[in-house]
Amino acid sequence: MTNSPRIGSATIIISTLLAALLVLLCLGYSVGWDATWRSFGVTPLHPFFVDMHGVTDPAACAVKGFNPYLHTPCMPDRVYNYPPVWLWLGYLGIDGSDAVWLSILIIVGALVVVVLLLRGRSIGHGALASLAILSPSVMMGVERGNIDFLILMLVGGAALVFKAQKLDRIFWAGTLISLGVFLKLYPMFCVALVARFYKQAILFAVVLAIVSLCYLAVIFPDLPFIRQNTGTTFDLSYGYKVPFLGLDHLRSEAGLGAIALTDTWVPFALALLILILAGATALLNFRYGRSFCTVPDNVAGTAYLFGSGIYCGTFLLGADYIYRLMFLLLCLPQLLDWGSGPSERERTETIGRGLLALVLSALWLNGNPHGFSTFMWAPQLIDWLLFFGLATILLSNLLSSAAPALKRSQPLRLFPRP
Repeated sequence: MTNSPRIGSATIIISTLLAALLVLLCLGYSVGWDATWRSFGVTPLHPFFVDMHGVTDPAACAVKGFNPYLHTPCMPDRVYNYPPVWLWLGYLGIDGSDAVWLSILIIVGALVVVVLLLRGRSIGHGALASLAILSPSVMMGVERGNIDFLILMLVGGAALVFKAQKLDRIFWAGTLISLGVFLKLYPMFCVALVARFYKQAILFAVVLAIVSLCYLAVIFPDLPFIRQNTGTTFDLSYGYKVPFLGLDHLRSEAGLGAIALTDTWVPFALALLILILAGATALLNFRYGRSFCTVPDNVAGTAYLFGSGIYCGTFLLGADYIYRLMFLLLCLPQLLDWGSGPSERERTETIGRGLLALVLSALWLNGNPHGFSTFMWAPQLIDWLLFFGLATILLSNLLSSAAPALKRSQPLRLFPRP
């Protein structure tokens, strides 16, 4: 008697994605792509995979001697806002005609990594993960052909590779993250791995910080152009400045003058206050021995630290387009594990389920199928609550793991406890 194949989370996710792809293709060729993307909660832009064109077109222009960071006859309708390393694609003969296959390649690669991170769980977990992947925030990245999928593949791959007891696997994980830094900068926030206070994690975080700072120094002349050329929007973004952008927009719609708090100290002061509250919460829980949401030393835990670090770090950048919320997918395996037990306390299960609900809400409510005209306060509140929750858990784990190592009687651990 042969055993029937086990149906689990990976099977559900793959089946759901294939079904969604079939629906997308059928609708796209029957009623048109613009209407199809709007049915998925995404406002389409042209040309197809426009964000990939934001890399391939400037690369082709750079080979011809133009500076893509400035408006040029070669590329009159846009300016370049990525690190200069992408311009090397032009020397490989890459141009706008390659945008479609490059987009499909990185999207499929990222989804494969996400499935590998989520495999081995229940059908219900697969359904929840599928719901997250098909959210408007992630699908917006698909429609744009956004480079973040490549970074997600690299960071998720690093989580799969990392193993504290094996230096070669630490090296390859660090190499993948460093490549991500060279391509898009913000994987530097994977220094959140330091929340595991043992030697390899600290070494990983320190080396990553050094590599990131050195790279920023190398491309420093280009950073003002990258920042200047990166647009912001009030309704399809997340970050500590976004509610203030939205407030001015609402006032303008009402015929009132802008308060113009966005570029003052007020937004950052509010973000700093939330961080202080997260730190105080973590300190109080540590002081009274309330252990909860301990991040384990496994693949799910590593992915969680990377994902939560990138979310918190990019939140503090001010404003990021919502497709970058796709890095919350890295948090899903650990949140699903916390929410279903077994856990050290019932509190962990409750908090895990609460954070999972916030993640799903952020992925779905930040997407606005009605275009760029309506600012919604609900997703902004969810984004701030998620920032507080993820920051609190990061700081709680740092305190609980650092305390024993910092005692004089216990030297810094070379390897994590089994």
